Amino acid sequence: MKIYTTKEYSGYGKHNYYHNEYELEGDEITQYKCHRQKVFDGKENEWHNTRWQTNSWNLSDEDLPDWLREKAEEYQ
Repeated sequence: MKIYTTKEYSGYGKHNYYHNEYELEGDEITQYKCHRQKVFDGKENEWHNTRWQTNSWNLSDEDLPDWLREKAEEYQ
């Protein structure tokens, strides 16, 4: 279940955008980096979306940021 999404920010070059999503999966929070890019295929523009895992924490982990722990508690 998605518990938080950051604001989208521009990447390098035109039409590259990134944001992070945080999901509560059981007793673990997983961080995903999401990327969308506009690509011209010769006839029309298309948006390509990718997403990959960058970090994860257990709810009892001391390294879990406090603000993220509070967000997780709202959804439990």
